[in-house]
This record gives sequence, C-alpha cells and structure tokens, in this order.
Amino acid sequence: MKRKPPAPSTGPGPGGMDGDRPYLAAADLLRVFSVGLVAWFHIWQQSWLNPGFSVLGTWVDLQRLVRRGYMMVDLLLLLSGFLLYLPCARRRSRGGAPLPDVPKFYRRRLARILPSYLLAMGVGTALLLGSAPAPGSPPLWKDLLTHLTFTHTFFADTYLWTNLNGALWTLAVEMQFYLLFPLAARLFARRPWRTWAGMTALALLCRWGVAQMADPTLWINQLPCMLDLYAFGMLAAHLLAAGPGPVRRGWAWAAASLACLLAVGAILWAQNPADNRDLQGLQLAWRLPLALAGSGFLYCGAWWPAGLARAVGNPVTRFLAGISYNFYIWHQYLAVKLKQWHIPPYVSELPQQTEGRLWQLRYTWIWAGLALVLAVLATELVEKPGGRLLDPARRKGRPPAGAGR
Repeated sequence: MKRKPPAPSTGPGPGGMDGDRPYLAAADLLRVFSVGLVAWFHIWQQSWLNPGFSVLGTWVDLQRLVRRGYMMVDLLLLLSGFLLYLPCARRRSRGGAPLPDVPKFYRRRLARILPSYLLAMGVGTALLLGSAPAPGSPPLWKDLLTHLTFTHTFFADTYLWTNLNGALWTLAVEMQFYLLFPLAARLFARRPWRTWAGMTALALLCRWGVAQMADPTLWINQLPCMLDLYAFGMLAAHLLAAGPGPVRRGWAWAAASLACLLAVGAILWAQNPADNRDLQGLQLAWRLPLALAGSGFLYCGAWWPAGLARAVGNPVTRFLAGISYNFYIWHQYLAVKLKQWHIPPYVSELPQQTEGRLWQLRYTWIWAGLALVLAVLATELVEKPGGRLLDPARRKGRPPAGAGR
C-alpha cells in the first residue's frame, strides 16, 4: 500500500521545497551575494578601483561596503549549517530518522569538497615549484601536509603566509565542522534550543578570550569562534521544518527578508573604512548580529510568494550559485597571480597607485572574466566528474539531499 503524501500547506511549500531535496531561491541568492562581496573586496585590495559613483550630483561611497566584504564569509558558513541540517530537520518533522547516515555523509562531503580542493592544491604546488617562495612562508612539505589534513589554519605560517591558495582556509573550517556535524545534528534533533544556545555561548566565550589577546589574527577565524554561525543556520533550518503548522506565503515575508538583507548591509556600512585600528575587534563584535540577520533572511526567504521565488531562482542565479564554490576558490589566487605576471602590463611596483583608472578597470575586467571561465571549467571538468567518481549517488544522477553548494 502506497504511503499517502502529506497534506499540502496553504499554498506551495516553502521556497519550492520538495521532500528531502529542497531548493530555496533565497539560499542561492545569499550565496551569490556573499561570494560576490567577498570577491569584490579581494579584487579591490589588488586594484584599488574606487567602487563609488555619482547619482544626480551625490556621491555614493560603496567603499564602506566593499572594504568589509571579507565578513561575508561568515554568512557562507551560516548557509552551510542551514543546508546541512535542513534535510535532517525535515525528516524529523515527518517522524522519520533525523540523522544522516554517517559514512554516507562523510563520503558525500568529501565528494563535494575534494576534487576542486585538490586541483587548487596541485596548481598552487606546480606554480610554486617554478618560482621562489615568499619570505616568511612555510616549507612546501608543511604547506602540503597541513592542507591535505585540513589543519593549515592551526599554524600561522600555513594559514597567513601559505604559498598555495589563501582562500582554502575556509575549507579547513568547513571540514572541521563536518567532523562535528553528526554529533551537532543529534543534539539539535533532541534539544534544538539548548544546542543552539550552547554552541552560541561557546563561540561568544571563545571570541571574548580571543579579544583579550595582543594579536588575535590566528584565532578569530578558528572553528570555536564561528560555532554560532553554524548554530544560527541550523536553528533557521529547524524552525523552517518544524514550524507551527502551515504558513502562508506572502509579500510580508519578502519585506522581512529584505529588511534582514539591509541589516547585513548596515552592519558592513557601520564600520568606518577610514578607521582601521581595530578591524579584528569589529569583526568579532559584529559576528553575532550578522548571524542573526543572515538566518532571518533564510527563514523569511523560504516563504516568499511563488512568483518572487521563481524570479529570484532564475537560471542565472542558479548558474552563478552552481559555480560559486570554484569561483570562491580561484578568485583571490587569480587576482594575485595576474599582478605577479603583469597582466595587464604595468611598469611601477604599485600599479594600483600609479597606473591610473584605466589600468584598474582593465585589470578588474580581465580578472572577472578569467575567474568566471576558471570557475565554469573547474566545475564541469573537475568538481562534477570527481564527485560522481567518489559518490555512487552522484553517478546515479541523485544529488545528495540538501547538500548545498
């Protein structure tokens, strides 16, 4: 006898979610927005291209957003916690087993992360062998060993002065959280609010301790200081899956999600770019409000009107979200290498200061085009085939439930 499907809620399900394989347009939008701002910050670091513009004689200074774009990495980690736990929360809400099969979970995570990660390491190693290492950088064997074990964030030289790819530190934090996720998911399934409070309290305690250090550079982005990001993402997934009965979609939810997105912008805007004396302290202080705004955006975005969800989750958004992982991996590394290779040509040691706006524009557009091409090629030729090789579910054409990108 076939099992009767659950009765639909008022209107379509949240964000078009179906079973254990949800699609939320808001999640893709947040991913593209966050990766875009992180990338904009990194290319601005290299080009110094002023992102401001004039409207009817009024100057709009976007540097206040762009110069804090690195903080959007926090929302990418929050999004990871949300997407990892959402399938578990949905199964639990239907009376099923909420926890993932642990071996399958790790296999899927490795299939998702490793192909593109190893490609980045291989390219970085090959280019390093043909050039002199930067002063203060770690020996190649240490760089490789710590990156292969996802422990490079634990050492200042392999984290801050690596010759491989600086963006890979976030993958180390992600893999470290994957080790904890089955336990965190089990605790969340039993006591969601207590688990959220415990993870958040631990993160706040760690950040308080780090703030007392004379030089907190190595510690502010360690996993214990970022646990609340994952906790807020998991809590948003729990509330979405186990909410109080049917929820009607509507434009009020769209307005609420817009308010959350504006709150993210306000958090970045509130930090004066002319005052760089305590950037790390500000990053620690604003992490919790950023997590609250990001999780609110994801929850409210799940209840957008169907037309808005379809419009936001258009083919362009899905395409950009689909290549965002590889774009993130390559964007900063490529920006640095283009300058090292004098592309486009320049004669001074600091072209961002002396070559003028035309060079800045050329450099930025060349970088953007090449980064997109590299992201597409790495996704289609490495990530997807490598994922199918490592994960049988991908070979059968069944993407892992709620894996996220």
